[in-house]
Amino acid sequence: MLYSDEQIQRANDQSITDFFRSMGYSADYESGEMHIHGFGGLKVDEERKLFHIHSRQVGGYGLVYCLQTALGMSYPEAIKTALNGEMPNSNTKDFSYTKRQFPNGELPPKREKPVKEFIMPQRDKNNRRIFSYLTQERRISPQVVNELINTGLLFQDVKGNAIFLDIKDGVPCGAEFHGTGRKKYTIGKTKYAEIENRTVIKTEPYIAYQVGEILKDEKDMKFVGYIYENEANIAANEQDAKLITDIIEAVRNSDIDKEMLESTVKQKLKSFNGVAEGTAGNFFEYVKFPNPQGAYVFESAIDMMSFMHLHPNAQNCEFVSMGGLKPSVVETLLQRGLKVALCVDNDEKGKYFCESFGDRCTVFTECHKHGVKDFNELLQKLNPKKNFTDTVKRISEWSYRVQEKAAAAKEALYENNKPLKTQYVR
Repeated sequence: MLYSDEQIQRANDQSITDFFRSMGYSADYESGEMHIHGFGGLKVDEERKLFHIHSRQVGGYGLVYCLQTALGMSYPEAIKTALNGEMPNSNTKDFSYTKRQFPNGELPPKREKPVKEFIMPQRDKNNRRIFSYLTQERRISPQVVNELINTGLLFQDVKGNAIFLDIKDGVPCGAEFHGTGRKKYTIGKTKYAEIENRTVIKTEPYIAYQVGEILKDEKDMKFVGYIYENEANIAANEQDAKLITDIIEAVRNSDIDKEMLESTVKQKLKSFNGVAEGTAGNFFEYVKFPNPQGAYVFESAIDMMSFMHLHPNAQNCEFVSMGGLKPSVVETLLQRGLKVALCVDNDEKGKYFCESFGDRCTVFTECHKHGVKDFNELLQKLNPKKNFTDTVKRISEWSYRVQEKAAAAKEALYENNKPLKTQYVR
């Protein structure tokens, strides 16, 4: 039996965003569309039931085709999934929902949405916070940071964010912003100072997150956990710490979906980054040399600056941040006649994005060779943050050597100036 026309139509009428959210994927409203994370730029126009995966340059109409395209389902499987397991109930012949919905092969008219005006972020009185963040946390050289600050393209707003300004025809028309706080996610409702006889348990971020989910309704336990990008610590008293340790081991040895949890934690840790309202269609561009012949293209301005640090001798080029994966930015640069080098993230989304341009662009593979995700990770790997204990040790050793030299100099001075012994002659 085949699915009936009515069933197929109902399947396609389901909300694409609601379906993916029910599957655990996160979605945000961006520039008039829903962005579903995890598929290389899956954008959805819910009003017209249209979707587009930008990294693969594919798209179409309805939830059924979206499931086929994004999740690789067969046509019957996609209909069954969209209908929550409903089985065929008719012998009606299969049909093309595209022709049924659009007999003339035309898409439904898109309702025009008002374009939001770009509002210039208010500058702070200085750039100290972003300078410290970019040089200390991101390990970008002060020379590169000052270079962009001096152009006026980079500044600190009154909220402490790093603002990368988009300029078109000499007029600010958009901005990419990056928060300057360390990414952290907290589990447990107890304050750290309230826990007596604390024991601190170190574990993986995804496990700590799951522990928080398991214990979120426990009112008698006092614990607090701090989850960072690459580490997690849970503090509890001695009795509760033993139970938490047992839960951690149980989670680690279970068949839990680790990838899904890691993706969830990643979204929780997502820093306050993005583009300002009214930025749509624009991008951050730093033209370092007059009449550039090429362009290095990145997903974020932080990666762009990291590349500039790692490759100070790059010549005859400009540097571009798309603020995500945006094929339109690359197309704009290609139309200008520039040779484009794609320096996007070393992940599946970045791979699909690069493949969509074929041989029209070159691909910078430095991150892949070093086994890191992006250029800031590469910079951190090649220029790691100095450990505070090691710094104190080096200062102590230096101080000891100075004291030794001072003592030796004092002894030499005494030897050269000590009084002569009196000689008695009989």
